[in-house]
Amino acid sequence: MLCSSKSGRRAAAAVGLTLALVAAGCFTTVAQAGTFTREVETFSDPFSGSFECDGFMAHYVGQDHGKITTWFDANGDPVRQEGKISAVETDINDSTGASVEVRTQLNVHVDFLADVQSLTGIRNLSTEPGRGVVIQSVGRLVVRTSDGEILAVRGHADDIDRGGGFCEALSG
Repeated sequence: MLCSSKSGRRAAAAVGLTLALVAAGCFTTVAQAGTFTREVETFSDPFSGSFECDGFMAHYVGQDHGKITTWFDANGDPVRQEGKISAVETDINDSTGASVEVRTQLNVHVDFLADVQSLTGIRNLSTEPGRGVVIQSVGRLVVRTSDGEILAVRGHADDIDRGGGFCEALSG
């Protein structure tokens, strides 16, 4: 898992989905690239869940879509994976009904041999009229694939440092 925040769990779930697709062999295109086999999967999935803030519960509902390409070696083991994932979700304070729309536009790069995964782009971004940016997780996040240890962060990464700003956006 990438981190303990809600956004990190969602990003981990998106990457976990791609790894599950690799294991299940659910692919739409297969092409040969040198000694590697390349498989491509496109997806579009609804998602939802809940999370706890200090003093209230909240939930989110959204839709993601994307394209994942995985390269396999001659033994059929995954070597590299690249993907583009977009999502739009609505987060709602269960007590007050306050809500924010969160947009995600990210690239996933996994090097299975080096045990490294990076997420680049907009992991989570929400702006509100009169308030400006209320949730901002943009830039590059690099983690060890096997245990989720954070190796590097570049850019605004509220999802790591301050819980993502989700609770603050819904309470304000």
